[in-house]
Amino acid sequence: MARPSFSSLKTFEVVARLGSLRAAGEVLHITQSAVSHQIRRLESSLQVKLMEKNGRGIRLTSSGEQLAYRLSEGFALIDEAVDSITLRKDMEQLRIVCLPSIAVRWLIPRLNRFRSRYPDYAISIEYIDVSRDEVPPDIDIQITWFDGPPRSRFDRKLICEGVTLPVASPLYLQTVAPIEQPRDLLRLDLLHDETSDSWRSWFQSVGLNPGHLERGMFYQDFNLLSSAAIAGQGIALCPPRLIETELANGTLEMLFDTPSNTSRAYWLFTHPNPRPAVQRFMDWVLEEAEQPPQI
Repeated sequence: MARPSFSSLKTFEVVARLGSLRAAGEVLHITQSAVSHQIRRLESSLQVKLMEKNGRGIRLTSSGEQLAYRLSEGFALIDEAVDSITLRKDMEQLRIVCLPSIAVRWLIPRLNRFRSRYPDYAISIEYIDVSRDEVPPDIDIQITWFDGPPRSRFDRKLICEGVTLPVASPLYLQTVAPIEQPRDLLRLDLLHDETSDSWRSWFQSVGLNPGHLERGMFYQDFNLLSSAAIAGQGIALCPPRLIETELANGTLEMLFDTPSNTSRAYWLFTHPNPRPAVQRFMDWVLEEAEQPPQI
């Protein structure tokens, strides 16, 4: 049996949906006789009666009803697939790579403000796990941190400083003796981000020379570190700009205002001469960064 043509199947689906040969012809921009020809051609191909006269109108046979139901589902899927490609083509694409810490804690919570301003932009965000200044060819924007000004052939903009301060959860502070001076932290649970270097630098900045700091807990990235601090596992050095919400609602408390990682900052990198959509995103990020911390 020869397979029915796409045009005859589409014609039948429209006739079944509208219940009229004439109305189907108007939608398909063909004559009523052409519609009748397509239906007869389909019935001949399938060797089954699909519709019959019902007074001045038509009605579907049981086979016609079954086929119409399936075709309605199939053409809906086709329309959806075509619309998705068309809409995606019409939308401006922005591909961004970002450190997990600043993506989760700073960028994504603000992203709806950019989307409301530019609703036709399609945004893709991926993680990077190292501080690199080389922007891949298929990436529009890269956000990461550096200790000191980065040397790069790519365009770069300073977003904000990344100094860290000692913070802890009230949950943890309720379980220890009152903290009155930096020396008190030496007897408490210290949380580390990969290494103990930041804490060692902090203690040295307040005139202390700690011995062994390796007895604390170590975490691979800031997201894990901050989650541990919020859960009451100990004291962590965190950038205030990435824990604004927790500081504002009291989930975390700042213990001292002496900073560590004083040369650290977050940077945005792009290829030279960015296209307008990329420039708009850059301008928006810098605009957000200029807003005062919500502490």
